[in-house]
Amino acid sequence: MSELSKKYKEILNDLDNNIKDEKEREYVNKKIAEISILHMEVIEEMADILKNKIDNIEKVQKTIESKINKIESSVTGIENDIYDDGFEFEIICPYCNAEFIADVESKSDIKCPECQNTIELDWNGGEEVGGCSGHCSMCNSRCGEGFFNEFGEDINFIEEDDDEDM
Repeated sequence: MSELSKKYKEILNDLDNNIKDEKEREYVNKKIAEISILHMEVIEEMADILKNKIDNIEKVQKTIESKINKIESSVTGIENDIYDDGFEFEIICPYCNAEFIADVESKSDIKCPECQNTIELDWNGGEEVGGCSGHCSMCNSRCGEGFFNEFGEDINFIEEDDDEDM
């Protein structure tokens, strides 16, 4: 028996021993039974309320888990796009103008498949000299000297004023 049941029986026995009048004892036992039933009803109501709250929490948790799964799936897709496909770039050889695609992940240079020249890769996005990266067809790798056409003539560019657009 539980501690609560023992205590309840002790109280009933104490009442039986101390109330000598049979009618009074029956009346008191009846009222104690009514009080006990009221307490049980309150306990049942509280249990129902708690069960409903737990059910609602479980529903919310399932919704959150579903959202987390969708986010994890999206993140996995992004990770696959970023990390699994490597670093493939279209490269134009500055020496022979051959176009090719290469996986350049963590490389500082790559060989052109056409002319076999080594092409240095600049991952720092080096500063451009005069607006040129140094390997365009106009300057023929003579950056720092200005822009030249195929005849070696200097080409002047007009710089636009950004303030005019506002």
